[in-house]
Amino acid sequence: MAVYKIFPSQDASIYSAYPAMNTGLDAILDVGNSVTSSNPTAQVARSLIKFDNSEINNVINNIAPGFITGSNWRGSTSGSQEGGNWEACLKAYVAKADGVLIDSFIEVYPISGSWFNGSGQYLDNQVITNGCSWVYRTFSQSAATDGAGNPKGKWMTSGFGTGATGSFSGSDNAGGGNWYWTAGANGYNGIDAFTGSQYTQSFGLRSQKDLNIDVTNYIKIWYSSSNNLIAPSSQTNIANEGFMVKWQDEREFVTNFAESPQIAYYAIDTNTIYPPTLEIKWRDFSYATTIGAVKTGTFLSGSNFPTVPGDTNFPTINNSASLSPFNSPITFANFTASRVGTGSGDNIHIDLTMNGHSITRAKVTKGGEGYKAGDKIRITSQSILDEQLIDFVSGDLDFVLLSTQIDNLDVIDTPDMFVALDDNPGIFYSESINKFRLNVRPDFPKRTFLTSSIETQNHALPSASYYAIKDLDTNEYVVDFDTKYTQISCDVTGSHFTVYMNGLEPERYYQILVQTTVNGNTIVKDEEYYFKVVNG
Repeated sequence: MAVYKIFPSQDASIYSAYPAMNTGLDAILDVGNSVTSSNPTAQVARSLIKFDNSEINNVINNIAPGFITGSNWRGSTSGSQEGGNWEACLKAYVAKADGVLIDSFIEVYPISGSWFNGSGQYLDNQVITNGCSWVYRTFSQSAATDGAGNPKGKWMTSGFGTGATGSFSGSDNAGGGNWYWTAGANGYNGIDAFTGSQYTQSFGLRSQKDLNIDVTNYIKIWYSSSNNLIAPSSQTNIANEGFMVKWQDEREFVTNFAESPQIAYYAIDTNTIYPPTLEIKWRDFSYATTIGAVKTGTFLSGSNFPTVPGDTNFPTINNSASLSPFNSPITFANFTASRVGTGSGDNIHIDLTMNGHSITRAKVTKGGEGYKAGDKIRITSQSILDEQLIDFVSGDLDFVLLSTQIDNLDVIDTPDMFVALDDNPGIFYSESINKFRLNVRPDFPKRTFLTSSIETQNHALPSASYYAIKDLDTNEYVVDFDTKYTQISCDVTGSHFTVYMNGLEPERYYQILVQTTVNGNTIVKDEEYYFKVVNG
């Protein structure tokens, strides 16, 4: 599993009540429809958030290659990514919410046309107009016009491009940004209109007010546009100009106080730990408690699953009347056994002990990898005859591998367990990527007579195990348990997961929690797994 967070390169709010005011450096992003008893005119606020396209491409091309290019890339139909191996979500964190009295929807669209961030703040003593606002997408002094007669510095109110829209010329709310409502006349690989529940989030009186909307389809289109994967003759090239965040049309420019929702989110210029993020998650889960290594030193049985070495299923040797049996055990070293049938697996080296007319023992001296219980390996009769003292062999020597003959990491089977976090130096830079490993053992091991300490034997967590990360000061989850994207992987060494530190606020302490289910018991381990992220 992996969660990678990107922070905005630009964000600003635009207000219908202040057509030229820029708020590019304000600490708040407003999305609202404001009506007061003293001013019954509806005042609408929308927010613009943009993430650098090179950072998005870097995640897809370099951070998660192979994971975001699977079956749900470029070929997926519109809709949620259920069943896919990745998703992208726009997240913003509420600072204040007011007037959300009835169920209402916030909508997110891809912005059409470039815009300037600007350096203004809400209601500065001297209004700053050097960036986007309700009327202007660049700055209010721009006087040049485009081919349709629209000032180049203004948001379009007519002559919209294919699939784009905005407020119309002549209306009281002219301006307010431009956005795509559809992926062009022919869509894009099954992605058509940007409408429906997948592009919106519902809010009610007592609902949670943080913003968390699936924008996977937008990321697909932006990536494809910037990498020349769009067919110009049939599809609209939609460049990454960011997200437009607004209330549904039915909640904007409404003078009924009961229909005047207002939510303020923290902006990138907040002095808190809650800036907006583009969260890209992909599934890199794999679970294998063995690499199929045959144990060195193990004794093998012959074919047909005999129970002891030296039984009648081994080929006989020198059993002709003219050939003398071996009078005492003789060991011939370093025979090579290879897999029988399809599949992969390294060759295995075996010593054979012969006595009388039989092979009495087969000992592995070098175990190969890539096997499982039930696989068959063979020493050919010819390779046995190649030993000069042997003149007759009744057939090839086959071995069927048993589960006890293959190295395997035991899966913990008791809820009474101790879990230690390994590979944790405790301090990471923001650019760090760290694979944490888990050392797992039962609190009360079964009584066993051994020649070595059982405490050194690591165990695997069950496959239904997940991790989460909390901010140690606020006790809030910054990465929550997720059965799809925070599932803990396992290899022959033990359980492990990877954390990308870039999405965690620096100069803060964090705690890792591990959740697993054993014998119907769901257990959360929080054994002081702490670490700190610092500025690089």
